[in-house]
Amino acid sequence: MKSLYLLLIPLILFSCSNTSPEMDMMYADNVMREVADDIETDLAPVQQTNNAELTKKLIKTGTIHFQSESIAQDYEKIKRILSKYDSYIGSENETNTGYQIRYDISIRVASKNYDSLFNKLSLLSNNVEFKSSNIEDVTERYYDLKTRIRNEKLLEDKYIALLKRAATIKDVLEIERSINEIRNEIESAEGSFKYLSKQISYSTIQLNFYETLPDYYKPDGFWSRVSNAIGGGWQEFLSFLVVLAQGWPFIILVVLGIYIFRKRRSFKLNKK
Repeated sequence: MKSLYLLLIPLILFSCSNTSPEMDMMYADNVMREVADDIETDLAPVQQTNNAELTKKLIKTGTIHFQSESIAQDYEKIKRILSKYDSYIGSENETNTGYQIRYDISIRVASKNYDSLFNKLSLLSNNVEFKSSNIEDVTERYYDLKTRIRNEKLLEDKYIALLKRAATIKDVLEIERSINEIRNEIESAEGSFKYLSKQISYSTIQLNFYETLPDYYKPDGFWSRVSNAIGGGWQEFLSFLVVLAQGWPFIILVVLGIYIFRKRRSFKLNKK
């Protein structure tokens, strides 16, 4: 708590600038003693809480990856299961590559139901290729943020009280600047605390499953391959014609050159 006192010292001295040196020191000592006593008194419950046994704060995340025999049926099963476990789909993506249909689903579930839902989803398929479950203990981070917010608000209250005692405009501006800085820190800490609390309250399960389309691996028959070959040859022929059409100026020049060459050769032979 020494850092809190150091922040308050210059502001207290500022508020004493219009009094005598002896009065300055007496006023500063009295205010500092009062502020220190208030802070120590207000923070006592926090210290007792830290020394007591704290409730564990855990973030649970899981991943399940499996092959589906019918992706449409499994998707409907998943929606029915989620309705029974205080859970919902946070996001989902469907991908169709022509040979495979794939679903990527992010599920949010109340932490108390995480284990039951994870086990239930693991039994959807006999072809589970990968699954993992992770538990992160964030107890210390959770209570550190909570204590930080409480202490910052306490410090804000002390600055507001000090603002009422400010004797000059300079003191007022200095104290207000410090109050704004503290409020920014409080907002930042509260944002982190809310996000962490949501992660603790609702766990996340990443569910990835796919179905391979059977026609993709079916070999082509003989006549099918002949038909494809004919079609491919015809396309190549058309492409050749297109190339010729694009190069017609060069063809005309070549034909004209051959014609001139033959004329000259014929003229020389007749001259002899």
